[in-house]
Amino acid sequence: MLTHFDPEQWAAAVPADVPHAVVIGAGLGGLAGAMRLGAKGYRVTVLDRLDSPGGRGSSITQGGHRFDLGPTIVTVPQIFRELWQACGRDFDADVDLRPLEPFYEIRWPDGARFAARSDTERMRQEVARLSPGDVAGYDRFLRDGEARYAFGFEKLGRRPMVRIWDLIKVLPTFAAYRADRSVHAHAAHRVRDPRLRMALSF
Repeated sequence: MLTHFDPEQWAAAVPADVPHAVVIGAGLGGLAGAMRLGAKGYRVTVLDRLDSPGGRGSSITQGGHRFDLGPTIVTVPQIFRELWQACGRDFDADVDLRPLEPFYEIRWPDGARFAARSDTERMRQEVARLSPGDVAGYDRFLRDGEARYAFGFEKLGRRPMVRIWDLIKVLPTFAAYRADRSVHAHAAHRVRDPRLRMALSF
């Protein structure tokens, strides 16, 4: 990333006949785009208004503590592995990514706690501990989420939608999955406990 642009240093580093791409924004999307362009042989310049990369995935440090500004958990590491592979690299050789158990814990003023875990059965136990009557609703919430993930992330998220017809074709599925609802509204449709609705909205 260039925060102080030095044209002479930049020109000397890359042959002039190589195509040049400029990426605006050093968030996760901008950095991923820059990596793919670089792997395809482009000279890449990444510009950002901040003095460090990461965008919403960056952090600030104050008083000896670090505060994440956005995503704190990598829930789909395969996306990073695919990106690294597209660049001829091995993600696991470059990045020491370690699982957290639990992912995080939510604490409410009344003393109640909820620990988000990777294991489905242990998550069901957490739901049962917090709100025993909502376990069946949680199971439905999970099934709904699997279907939405398969359609929205694995299928729709991996194909270009550059024509209006591409969008029109998927509108019935959007309607069936109630894409107009927020995650909280969908959780509220499945479970009754307001604390659990909040936890599932994450």
